[in-house]
Amino acid sequence: MFLRVILIDERIFMRIGLLSSQNLSEFVLNTLKPVFEDKRMEIKLVIIDSKPKLTLKQKIKKNFKRGRGGYMFVMAVQSYFNKKQPSISTKEFCIEKGISYFETNDHYSTETIEKIQQHNLDVLVLTGGFGIIKKPLLNLTPWGVLSYHHGNMRKYRGMPPAFWELYNNEQVMGVTVQLLSAGLDCGVPVEEIDIPIRRIDTLKVLKSKAMKQSEIMLWKALVKLETKTFIPEKIIEFGKIYTLPNMKQWLIFQFKLLCRFLKIS
Repeated sequence: MFLRVILIDERIFMRIGLLSSQNLSEFVLNTLKPVFEDKRMEIKLVIIDSKPKLTLKQKIKKNFKRGRGGYMFVMAVQSYFNKKQPSISTKEFCIEKGISYFETNDHYSTETIEKIQQHNLDVLVLTGGFGIIKKPLLNLTPWGVLSYHHGNMRKYRGMPPAFWELYNNEQVMGVTVQLLSAGLDCGVPVEEIDIPIRRIDTLKVLKSKAMKQSEIMLWKALVKLETKTFIPEKIIEFGKIYTLPNMKQWLIFQFKLLCRFLKIS
């Protein structure tokens, strides 16, 4: 009898859909590896956001109007000299894995909603694109939409990841996999970890640590949802919404990092 129950359990699939941008980053691919290895789970559908992205020039212009253009310019220069992060085409990924997919530039159209409903999914996972997810998608599956937030939502909502934790001299940086609610980073945590911040950590180092150590969190969150008995604990009070720094804040940030380094040396 016991063996029979195990065999039945192995045939139970969690049907997963991905909300994706047109490319999958190395981080996203690494988060999906343990999901593919778990025979109880199956990625049945990928919905690709085909809305045109803003060019770098358009992003800089947009943020200049909001007083953050100086920071964007510095980041653009740095990214030009930094090694590009590896990524693959989402369509190629789906073809290679034999996963159904479709593209949409109207995320909440009747056609989009109906195509997703046809696959009888248990949960959606946001891996990129789509902006802030709204109710028609939030309510489309029994378990809603899972998404990463590289921050502790009780203190840090918004972006950029790791920047404001270093700016405010925090001892740890949180990472969360949340069930999304309407609004920005105000969902329900399913899986959380804390990343210790060392005095020698730069922004690049801390972001890299947070990404690496959080890769397994998506799978752990899906396992929790699948247990049926898991009841996520809602956050009583959410933290401040942060955004891209202005040039003054970026310069202060560099000064703070220098002071941290000098204390060590």
